[in-house]
Amino acid sequence: MTQIVALPRTVLDRVAAEVRAASWFAALGEPLTEGDCADAGSYIAELGFGELDVDIAHDWPEAERLLKSPDWSPAWWDAEEAQRREALNRAESRYPHHALWTALTELTTEAGELVHGKAATAAGRMGDAARASIHVAAGAASHAVYQLAVARLAGEEGSPFESKFRLFAAGRWPLGIVGSRLILF
Repeated sequence: MTQIVALPRTVLDRVAAEVRAASWFAALGEPLTEGDCADAGSYIAELGFGELDVDIAHDWPEAERLLKSPDWSPAWWDAEEAQRREALNRAESRYPHHALWTALTELTTEAGELVHGKAATAAGRMGDAARASIHVAAGAASHAVYQLAVARLAGEEGSPFESKFRLFAAGRWPLGIVGSRLILF
């Protein structure tokens, strides 16, 4: 008889509750708060980057230009992916494959539906957003939920995905590193 290890529902339920309570995309273009700057600093440090300036995109067209900038650095994405893969390997070693992936799929599907509506609302409120950018924003937010859930299921403490999620939950969208700046929208 094989022993089945159940996923910790309290961890997943907590992430789902945080997703529903978040202020997705509500602060786009607004001046940065002390909390935004603190979370951005933690995020940068936890990814292993030195000091970077934190800057803001003021509107959808500026965010779109920054995402397409030749100075946009894939280094932050690579650093995130390396940490995500490590966390996923730990989570997969702790829980049955099918149960883990089913739970992550259900969580990100629910989150994706919620954040897409929030991104569309923010775009409608601000104006000038390309339809594709709404999908990109929602995809980035859904990915942040997935990363947070994986890190928590892996038992990680001090994960960059906690700081990244807090930025999204505060209404921001971390666009990435452009030159020597972390850009938040």
